[in-house]
This record gives sequence, structure tokens and C-alpha cells, in this order.
Amino acid sequence: MTDLRLAHIGWLTNDNGPGYKTVAWCDINESKMTAAKGKHPHITMYTDYRVMIQNEKLDAVFISTPNFVHAAQAVAFLDAGVNVFLEKPMGINKEECDAVLQAATRNNRICVIDFELRVSFFAKRLREVIEGGLYGALKRLEFIHYRGCWLEEGNGIWRTRPEKSGGLYFMEPIHEVDIFRQFGGEITAVQSVAGPNVLPQYRFQDNVCSHFFFANGALGTLLTSHTHSAFTTDPAKWNRDMGHSMDLVLTFEKGSVGVDLLALKVTCNKFVEYPAGTGATRVEFDHLEDYTTLGSTAFHHDIGAMHREFIQRLMTGQTPVVTTLDAWKTHRVCLAAEQSVREEGRRVAVDFTLPRGVNG
Repeated sequence: MTDLRLAHIGWLTNDNGPGYKTVAWCDINESKMTAAKGKHPHITMYTDYRVMIQNEKLDAVFISTPNFVHAAQAVAFLDAGVNVFLEKPMGINKEECDAVLQAATRNNRICVIDFELRVSFFAKRLREVIEGGLYGALKRLEFIHYRGCWLEEGNGIWRTRPEKSGGLYFMEPIHEVDIFRQFGGEITAVQSVAGPNVLPQYRFQDNVCSHFFFANGALGTLLTSHTHSAFTTDPAKWNRDMGHSMDLVLTFEKGSVGVDLLALKVTCNKFVEYPAGTGATRVEFDHLEDYTTLGSTAFHHDIGAMHREFIQRLMTGQTPVVTTLDAWKTHRVCLAAEQSVREEGRRVAVDFTLPRGVNG
């Protein structure tokens, strides 16, 4: 069996290992490609992905480009018979997301969306807690994220424009929505509100609070805000002292589990009857799990693991970590969340009607 032939667009990663190798890179920046050729003469360089498709016999491509070209590039490769690893989102609107799913279906190819939280350590640990049943059934999911704002320079110029990025949910909270679906099951409806904007460069909301209603009766709440994380170029200061935080709490029947994604710690609490004989409950500390030795990448942002999973499952014929249909459903939930914001908090049912040519 010959090695799988891989290509990268945008993010020039040299993936090589037993059974696979990188053969081509593409970026519209000619000087970047010239410099890359000097360091990697064995890799063919392109500045037009359509020429790459014509010239290379590829098994898979990794697409790391701005959101507004995701769908066109993914569809072109899928129609050429190439499997795709695509940065989120699939597209910037319903029609583009549908087009990617339809292309993957009609060509019997895989299009994996980079929802790396699924393979990161914290998610694996929480799945163990859920499946182990230590604290009973999951009842609530809460995610609170204060992060730095996008600036009116570089890629921040297109990120804050919905016609280029797809809106706030497709830019960032889509990751939390996806992991909510993994932990809590299917989401049937969403209700979202946003406070008044204070960041003038944002063409969409700079904050949002959404409630997600699950088919099993659980409730998810997500708050994301871009206005309380101070600017810093020092990674060591990307912490609570500068206003940055990422916290996930799962509430069960018999306890709760909290994850501080920046501190890399998991706190477990149990519900205990108190005072004795009253039937009332007190929340008591159970134990603390410290994963600082892992580092933040492995703990909650393991893109490398997502790449490896894609390649290995492609080589072995296994079902991908994220099927194209599954990823499409996460996008549909995000579209409902954005619609609810536009309609001033109306509860919106998630539309999972499959596009033409796609069977569930």
C-alpha cells in the first residue's frame, strides 16, 4: 500500500509518519511559499488551490483558511475525490454548510470539521465521569468565557464581519455548542440574548448569552463576552489577573464537576444530605484533579491530536471522530442561536431538516 498523500492550505504543517506524507502546500502569499520552498524542497508549492487539485493526486487536504472560502474550497476538493479536514465553520451560512454536507455525501468522502475539544484531555475525562455514573444523570451544562477582543487589523478585520466570518457563533462559541452536544445529547431549541455592544469594530454582538434545551430535558447555558479580557502579548498573563477565563460546569443529580480550562484543573463536588434527616442538600467538596503538567494544548486545545485521529482513521477505514453530518448538526444549532439573538430572545427550534441528497 502506498502512503496517503496529504496537502495543506493556509497552515503549512509537514505531517509525515508511517503510511502518510505531506506532498503539497498552498497559500496565496507568494513570498511565504518561496521561503517555504527553500526549507522544504521536497514539497510542491502552490498559490492557487485549484491548480493543486489539477496537478496532485491527493488522498486528503487540510484547509486552514478564512471562513468565507471554507465551503468553496471544501466542495472543490470533495468533488475531486479528496477527503477534507476543515477548520470550523463548514461555511458562513446555512446554504454553504448544506453544500459541504451534500458534496461529502455525493462523493462518498469524509469532511471532518476541526472540533478539537472532542479529543482534548478534559473532554475525555468528563466523558469518563458521565459514563461512570458516579454523580448520576447530567442535568445542566454551563460554560462562561471571557476572552480578548478581535482588533481592526490583520485577520481581525474579517473576523468581526458576519459576511466574512458567519457571525459570532461560527467564530467561537461553536466549539462549546459542539461539546455540549457530546456531553448532553441533542439540542432541540435555543434562546439567546445579547447586551448592547461597546466594541465599535464588531459588526455583530460582542457578547451573547444562550440557553440550550436538550431532548432529554437537560439545560445548557453559555455566556461569552469580549469586553473583560485585557490586551496582552504575554502568554503567561493570559489568566484571571487580566480578565481571561474559560469555565465549564456540569451539574448532575448527585454532584457537580467544574473545569477551569485556563488553570487546567477539575473540581468535583458531591451532594450530601444536610442537616441529617431533613432531606435537604449541601454541596461538599469531593476532590481536585490538577493537570497543569499536561499543558494547555493537550488539556483543551489539542489540534495535533485531531489531525492524527483524522489521518489514522482514514488509513484504517474507521468512522471519523466527527462525521460531516454530526458537524452539520452543530452548525444548525449555532444558526438557531444566532436567529434567536436577531429576534430578541425568541425561543427557536433547531431545524435539522436534511438538504436534498442527504439521508440521516
